[in-house]
Amino acid sequence: MSAEKRSEHFWQMASRRLARRINFGWWLDRWTGWVLGSALVGVVALLLARWLMLVEVRWVWMGIGALMFAGVMVAWGMERRRFESAVMARVRLEDALGMRSRLSAAAAGVGEWPEPREGLEFPVRWRWHRPVGVILFSGLMLWVAVLVPISAREVVEKRVIEKPTAVKEVEQWMAEIRKEEAVQEESVEEVEKKVADLLKRPAENWYEHGSLEAAGNLKEQTGEMLRELAQNLADAEQAASALQSAGAGLPQAAKDALAEKMKEAAQGMMAGGMKPNEQLLKQLQQMGAEGLQNLSDQQLKDLAQQLQKNSEALQEALKNAPQLELAMCQGKGPGEGEEEGPGRGGIDRGPGEAPLSLESEETNLNTKAMERLQAELDVSRLAPGDMMGTTDGKHHVDETKTGTQQGGVIESAGDGGAAVWQNSLLPDERETLRRYFK
Repeated sequence: MSAEKRSEHFWQMASRRLARRINFGWWLDRWTGWVLGSALVGVVALLLARWLMLVEVRWVWMGIGALMFAGVMVAWGMERRRFESAVMARVRLEDALGMRSRLSAAAAGVGEWPEPREGLEFPVRWRWHRPVGVILFSGLMLWVAVLVPISAREVVEKRVIEKPTAVKEVEQWMAEIRKEEAVQEESVEEVEKKVADLLKRPAENWYEHGSLEAAGNLKEQTGEMLRELAQNLADAEQAASALQSAGAGLPQAAKDALAEKMKEAAQGMMAGGMKPNEQLLKQLQQMGAEGLQNLSDQQLKDLAQQLQKNSEALQEALKNAPQLELAMCQGKGPGEGEEEGPGRGGIDRGPGEAPLSLESEETNLNTKAMERLQAELDVSRLAPGDMMGTTDGKHHVDETKTGTQQGGVIESAGDGGAAVWQNSLLPDERETLRRYFK
């Protein structure tokens, strides 16, 4: 390579290095400001993450890194207008070295390139303490935000007001009944609408007297409708089974009685607040249109099976409702044949065995009645609370007659009325008077 080429290469590379140094300085100045701002945001984010415990700290670190990387592009875009090209850097270099445009003239081809200079010094110098100090300070803030002791915030749980017990029980009944398909869907929706109307009030008012009374009434009404449906299903199923199994051998009077009982049960189911499922309801309507006497044995059998299936579905749905199960155990109706267990009576039999189920009212056994002992008392055999006896008595009245009596006489005359007022003074008061009135 000739000397001219070496000189040209040297000064061109020097111009490019100067341009890169100037441009990097502008970018670094903008980016260090961005780093400081990102560090401040990161400190706040780290402290909040450690205090609130909403997100993991590693996600915060990833956000800080992404923010600083975005600052690289933002700083480059904002400072690009200040960047210098190699030509501008060459002018700055020849001006600082006092070359009087020799480099520009050589680049234009109207002069020769100067000889390369050893130990060339650029007109701009680095001041590393400022950017390095900003970066170190930012890192120190983030490090302190991670290590500073901070306790997690105590999360105050929102006070949840539970629904009244009566409302929850009714909702549970309806959910189980819908699951087993034991009741018509419209009947379930009507009860759920009543429950929703009760819960429309503010939760703070659910436990007021009026709200609790309304919930209790809804529970009682729903339970009564379910009991009526269960009883009607049992009566209709027993009557249909008896008619189907007896056939022509059953006396006409017994047939009429069973038919009337089944008709009453069917009318009760269709008119009640809780109606059976759609399939059974259609069969009952068909029975009412054609008449029970016109049904064949197979139709009676199918009807009895459907009634039994609906009754079992209802009992399965309400197996976790003891208050309804106890009421359903008190059913009355025809017996169940020669099977083991308590009978329930029938048309041509007695009323059945005595009910052994729990009653809603307390049985009064007169255990608190007080009786009078007629025999001589043996004090050694008395128990606490036994009555020892009773006596009659009268108030003692003094019947001596008395007349008027003198009220009394004056024992001493009153003081006062004298010409001089006599004062009753204490000793210290008398001493004071002597001092002033000698």
